[in-house]
Amino acid sequence: MHIVHTEADGGKGGQPLRIINESLGMLERGHQVTILCPETAPLHQMASDAGLTVVTMPLKRKNISNLRALRRWLRANRDSIDVINSHNSADTWLVALANLTLSRPVPLVRTRHASGTPRNNWTTRWLFRRACAHIVSTGEALRYQMVDIGVPLEQTTSVPSGVDTRRFHPADKTAAREQCGLAQDALWLGVVSHLRPNKGHSVLLKALAQINDPAIKLAIVGEGPHRATLEQELVQLGLQDRVLMAGHQSNPSQWFPAFDIALSPSHDMEGVPQGVLQSLACRIATIATDAGGTADAIINEQTGLLVAQRDVEALRGAIVRLVDDAALRDTLAQQGYDYLCAHLTRECMLAAMEKVFADAAQRSRSR
Repeated sequence: MHIVHTEADGGKGGQPLRIINESLGMLERGHQVTILCPETAPLHQMASDAGLTVVTMPLKRKNISNLRALRRWLRANRDSIDVINSHNSADTWLVALANLTLSRPVPLVRTRHASGTPRNNWTTRWLFRRACAHIVSTGEALRYQMVDIGVPLEQTTSVPSGVDTRRFHPADKTAAREQCGLAQDALWLGVVSHLRPNKGHSVLLKALAQINDPAIKLAIVGEGPHRATLEQELVQLGLQDRVLMAGHQSNPSQWFPAFDIALSPSHDMEGVPQGVLQSLACRIATIATDAGGTADAIINEQTGLLVAQRDVEALRGAIVRLVDDAALRDTLAQQGYDYLCAHLTRECMLAAMEKVFADAAQRSRSR
């Protein structure tokens, strides 16, 4: 198959990483992949650096100029394209409208990466129910948001962003801490994510400030626009000596094995956070909030601890519980690892997406 991905602009977080990871996997499986996105989208450079075929395409705005540019490209390449996978609202609309003008529309699969509630109006219902051949969500909860606006359940599939277990895997804690420059005698909490307000770092800092134990430390791995605010909060909460702002790390797989407990305190706008899957793959006990599709990976009391969003006290209680119970940490870490290997790996994701694409292309050819 020739799979074309479109993206208006997905920032630097999990969305472009999912597109790249999935695209590289499809190439390994013998398919052709092309990515269309604006030059200003972080995906453009990231995908180019990964060796993927990237075509610069103005998709950030829904306007006539961008629609014409996309239509020209689709007309010139239609004979070689089997399916288009869109990833944002603007590019989904542009593909859908361009398809209305083509004698042979390209089957359109829309992937929804975040848990924002879609508008329930006639245009949105047309887009998802009629213009899209299939809807992929990155979590089961997001799938049912589609049902709420009238999309048949059989027209949707939940495919979490599977983690590459060749890259993220259990490793020696002592060696990992030495490599990351973390104190060996502390109990390390860790969170790995882009620094945005909805990732919940501020809630985590408030919870940590209520745990009066200087031996419990926190490593925040990642970069983003919320960093300055978090640094101010560290000072206000008196946590400067207990929190390491590690910044962007090109190889986060080195960090997870150094943690005793990994956290994902997100609220709103989530699929299944990559940091959650990566911590499970590294066999680290994990605490997460019930944001978006996180519960697909963190089954409370089985694969980790799941707490309510924005609940400082609940997060504090979960941390204290795991700090005090090393046996529970080990049990959750092992059960989380086993569950991930069975259900949430990169290979699981690739097999599911390959079926979605093949089914959409086959239905189009049979019309």
